[in-house]
Amino acid sequence: MGREDPQLKLRLTEEMKAKITDAAKANGRSVNAEIVARLEAYESGGDVAQDWKRRFEEEHDAYVRMERLYDGTFDIAMNYRNILATVKGQLLQYVGMVKSLASIITNLDGPPAPDLINVAERMEAAAADTKERLSEESNLDKARQEMRELEATIAKADDLLKESK
Repeated sequence: MGREDPQLKLRLTEEMKAKITDAAKANGRSVNAEIVARLEAYESGGDVAQDWKRRFEEEHDAYVRMERLYDGTFDIAMNYRNILATVKGQLLQYVGMVKSLASIITNLDGPPAPDLINVAERMEAAAADTKERLSEESNLDKARQEMRELEATIAKADDLLKESK
């Protein structure tokens, strides 16, 4: 601003003039420059208003990101739940097969070998134990381990059946 710019006479209380003079000194400006800076800030919404607007936009963006993260996490949890339900269903099928196999072994026409009876009894006990544990919620790793154990038991029973023939 130069001296050729329009001038304005302004009436202020002594208190207001003192505040503006102190603020001008603190900001390293003339009293005129301080008044102009304050008027420009008011016209543009002020630094405080701009700062609040920026903060609000940042918070809104963070909220949108958190909402997307929550939705993604919820989808993962639902998929995990579906996987567990599928694994539980498969384990229950294996339990049924093991119980049937154990029943067949124990009800053979001829007397089965003692170790075959022992395996059948262990298979039936393991199947009953697994079925009981499946009635509770289990985690996926535990379910996978139980499925591996049942598959190993079935394979061993198949081998013993082949040997007894």
